[in-house]
Amino acid sequence: MRIMSILIVGLIVISSTLFTGCINTEKGTLLLKITDAPGDLNISEALVTISYVEVHIAAGGNNSSAEWFTVINESLQFDLILLENVTDILGSEILEAGIYTQIRLHVDEALVTIDDVQYNLEIPSKTVKLVHQFVIVPNNTTTLILDFDVQESVHKTGSDKYILHPTIKVIQE
Repeated sequence: MRIMSILIVGLIVISSTLFTGCINTEKGTLLLKITDAPGDLNISEALVTISYVEVHIAAGGNNSSAEWFTVINESLQFDLILLENVTDILGSEILEAGIYTQIRLHVDEALVTIDDVQYNLEIPSKTVKLVHQFVIVPNNTTTLILDFDVQESVHKTGSDKYILHPTIKVIQE
């Protein structure tokens, strides 16, 4: 149902440009929020520092080529445990209308506190790629919630060593 809605909105955006015969310069807003799914491990703090976020617009329709757009370009730190069942704003940006296919989060640092001991989390790839299609509609706001699951993301690899393999769902409001 949701994919059908995305396709219909995408077709409306593409067809409106074809009928006018000009390049679409209309814009919409992307609002990114962040939250954490509740868990049951003894994690009392999960600090994640995100330095920037990019989104990818697909080629075709109004867009002559695929491009990356920066949505957030500053280091922001979140305690994901404090975000259980609540959301915080990650950032927003005015973007070209069109169909977007991917979100990239650049994670600089992650720390986790388990049983009152803080550990550095090894992050195998500093870039988290979220393949998720969404549409920016002219003069509208598209809100996406990045729902981290800390309990599924943190893994013990050895004696007092932990690794972060982010498990994130993208939810469209």
